[in-house]
Amino acid sequence: MRLLPSLSALLAAAAVASSSAHCAELVVGAPSELADCIEGLSSAFLSGDKSDRLRFVIAPSASLYEKIGAGEPIDVYMSSHMGLQAQMLSDGKMVYNSWTMYATGRLVLWTADKRFDVTKGLGLLSDPSVKKVATVNASSAYLMPTLAVFDRVGMLDRSASLRTDSGSMQEAIKMVQAGKAQVAILSYETVLASSMRGVGKYYLIPESFYKDALPGHAAVVTVHGANTPLAYRFIQFLKTPQAQAILIPKGFMKPPPGSVDVR
Repeated sequence: MRLLPSLSALLAAAAVASSSAHCAELVVGAPSELADCIEGLSSAFLSGDKSDRLRFVIAPSASLYEKIGAGEPIDVYMSSHMGLQAQMLSDGKMVYNSWTMYATGRLVLWTADKRFDVTKGLGLLSDPSVKKVATVNASSAYLMPTLAVFDRVGMLDRSASLRTDSGSMQEAIKMVQAGKAQVAILSYETVLASSMRGVGKYYLIPESFYKDALPGHAAVVTVHGANTPLAYRFIQFLKTPQAQAILIPKGFMKPPPGSVDVR
C-alpha cells in the first residue's frame, strides 16, 4: 500500500521551498579602502531582513572592473575611479540611472620619515629637504584634489617634478618607506585603515584647499544585477544616516548636495 506524506512533512517541504525562493544573495564589488567598513555596512543593511545575504568581493577598483568585464557575477560596483565607471557605461556593463555618489574623500599629508614634522602642515612641501612627494597618478580620483593643493600653496608649477605618480595609495606609502619620497599626499581613509595603525604621522589637509575638486566615491548596479531589487536597495542604503555613520569615522565625507545620483 502506498503511504501518503504527512501534513507536517508537506508543510516542512513548503517552508524550505519558500525560504529558498525568497532568500537572495547580493554580491558587491568594493575597493580595498572600504575593507574596514564592510562588516558594519553588511550588518546595518541586513538588519531589516535576515533572509537576504550580502557578500563582498574586496579588490582594487581596476581588478574589480576586469572581473565584471570577464563576466564574474558581481551585482554592485563601488569605486572612486569614475573613469572606469564611465567605461563600464560605454561597454554596456552597468545600469545608467543607478549611478550614485555615496561619499567624498579627504586628503592628508603623511610621512614615516622621522626627520619631517607633518604638524607644520603644508609648509613642509616647500622644505628644501623634501625632494619627492609620493602622490597617486591620473588613474585615481585623488589626483585632481592633490593638484589643487599644490596650486593653493603656490607650487603647481613645481608639482610635476616633485610628484611620483604612484599607481595606488599603497604604492605611494611604499615610496616613502623605501626613502624614494620624503612625504606623501594620501586619502584620509588610507591612513585611518587598521593596517596603518601606528604607521607614520599625518596632517589633515583642510577641505577648503580642494573644495572644487572633491574626490567622489560612487556605486552602480552592473548589468548582472540589473534585475536584482536588492542591488538598488543597497545603493540607496549607502546614502542613509546608518551607512554614513559607518563611513564618516573611517575618513569619508558626505557627498555635496546635488551630486548624489543620476535620474
